[in-house]
Amino acid sequence: MPLRYYRKKRKVNINGVTVEKFIAELDKQETIGIEKIAEVIEKNSTLSKGDLINAFYQMLDVAETFLLEGHKVDFSPFGTFTPSINASACDSPEEITTKTIKRLYPIYKPSVYLKEKFKQAEFRLGDNKVREVKKRKKD
Repeated sequence: MPLRYYRKKRKVNINGVTVEKFIAELDKQETIGIEKIAEVIEKNSTLSKGDLINAFYQMLDVAETFLLEGHKVDFSPFGTFTPSINASACDSPEEITTKTIKRLYPIYKPSVYLKEKFKQAEFRLGDNKVREVKKRKKD
């Protein structure tokens, strides 16, 4: 099934001049949660929905443990998660401490299989309307 997109008008600054441009934007659908994923897999396997959900949470627990130990976690054919940090730059090596580390976060890299599937994606225009970027209200 092709992915739907729509046309969006947005203001862009080019060399100090604000101009209107048009871009394609993906028509994002509802988020599919773990319950729905388990229901779909249950229909195509011998595993129950409860077993699947339990397995997902077990995978999360194991991945969390290994990531927090500094390991890369490979969930082939989905891709890999690699732990990374943001840290403050220091003038000397002696200044680097745990306090200069701002945050730990995972980097997700899709598998070659998934990248190939994304390259094969097809698109279709959802409708002929042009949407405009809505201005955010300042608090």
